[in-house]
Amino acid sequence: MKFSLKQTRLGLRNSTTRIAFRYGNACLTSCPQAVLGATIEVDGQTQEGYSGDCLPPAWFDKSPDKDYEQQVDDQLAVIALAEKTFLEEAASPVQFFPAWWITYERVQSRAAEWGLNSLLASFGLSMVERAVMDALARLAGLNLARAIRENIYSLDAGQIHPELAGVPPADWLPPDPRSSIFVRHTVGLGDPLSADDLSDDERLQDGFPQTLEDYVQQTGTCHFKIKVSNQLDHDLARLCKVAGVVEIHLNDRYHVALDGNEQYKRAEEFDELVDAISTTPQLQTLWRNTISVEQPLDRAIALEEGSTGGVRELGRHKPVIIDESDSQLESYRQACGVGYRGVSSKSCKGPVKSLLNAGLTWYLNQQAGQESYIITGEDLCSVGVIPVQSDLCLAATLGLEHVERNGHHYHCGLDYLPKSEQQAALAAHPDFYSRRHGRVAPTVRNGCFQIESLHGPGCGFSVTPDFATMQSPDQWQFESLASPSGSSAVSR
Repeated sequence: MKFSLKQTRLGLRNSTTRIAFRYGNACLTSCPQAVLGATIEVDGQTQEGYSGDCLPPAWFDKSPDKDYEQQVDDQLAVIALAEKTFLEEAASPVQFFPAWWITYERVQSRAAEWGLNSLLASFGLSMVERAVMDALARLAGLNLARAIRENIYSLDAGQIHPELAGVPPADWLPPDPRSSIFVRHTVGLGDPLSADDLSDDERLQDGFPQTLEDYVQQTGTCHFKIKVSNQLDHDLARLCKVAGVVEIHLNDRYHVALDGNEQYKRAEEFDELVDAISTTPQLQTLWRNTISVEQPLDRAIALEEGSTGGVRELGRHKPVIIDESDSQLESYRQACGVGYRGVSSKSCKGPVKSLLNAGLTWYLNQQAGQESYIITGEDLCSVGVIPVQSDLCLAATLGLEHVERNGHHYHCGLDYLPKSEQQAALAAHPDFYSRRHGRVAPTVRNGCFQIESLHGPGCGFSVTPDFATMQSPDQWQFESLASPSGSSAVSR
């Protein structure tokens, strides 16, 4: 299907968390939420599609000399660059993948000239990429899974991974998207584990779960992602407490991913953590149930042969995956060459990259004759409607059984949206949302999201965003955030 891209527009609105989210060296309490609309034309017929994401501190770029305000400016700059470049490449009718690839190369090149990293450049493009993919699927009357399987995006994976030459996406994707998916609940560095961790002043009175134990008891959550901080004694003590809380209620019936968030500047530091966990008696069940370890090493050393001996050794027993280091189209291939056995899928890195990485994972497993390599669903802080639903739709299309997804823990459901959009989301997606304690929010039942309603035309959502309730990047001011110089900024 050939299309031309006629126009794009970006809207911003602020959101505030109910619980501060601490990860790596950052803490998030408020941030701008961005929505991008893209209008395409096919044979005289126009269609708008949408994408959305938060603009977080210290994930795309962890440079210590950049405060949160500068990071937001950089994120807005790469989105604007991607808009301009994609509009130029698709001014006349083009197929999606060739236009996307040229745009990708141009955006990466210009961002590098500006001193911005590849991961950030990919994010800028992903916003336009997702909106165009949504528009194309809507115009064709297809959900994302069918649109990809029927290859309306003209995806030619062999152009990136020669092993996949001539192999259509339908060969490495499941025949149907998942209609339910397990929620992998992230345990942040500052999250309360049980009621004992909360003072009277810290207890929320909103009726929703607050502690890890609350989630286990009230929602049946049994998949967890635990952040570690490269403070060995502290991490071991906290892991022991997590294991104690979970095992009281679930015994050994749970699964864990450990996330290092690039906190390990030396490979030896990470090796010490692995040795300590594997030899601590209270952590034997947790370690046995650990299904993956995510990006422990700083991206500066993560793909260096001399730094990944421990990764290769651990990979014989537990898959170690890249996340922040998945910055280039070739990054996953390079990572596999030095001992990693997996990669994260995140809409903010681009659905095309996720699809290409899924194809490479399928090929490597075909060659190995077993499921040695994995692709995981990540991205905690995405919220409804568009960001969380489109990413769940992508994860379901890839056939992932569980996904890191508890933005509903840190954010106040859909409270940041106009009431009309909240009600429309509840009406269109009653399996995914419910109204509880006066709030429309995602609902976890028996540890799962029910997402059948997300598989209508487009990329996972039926609610049209109202740009009249948002501000343009020129209108929005960083000072409008709830605490721009406090905990919403990068802490050092």
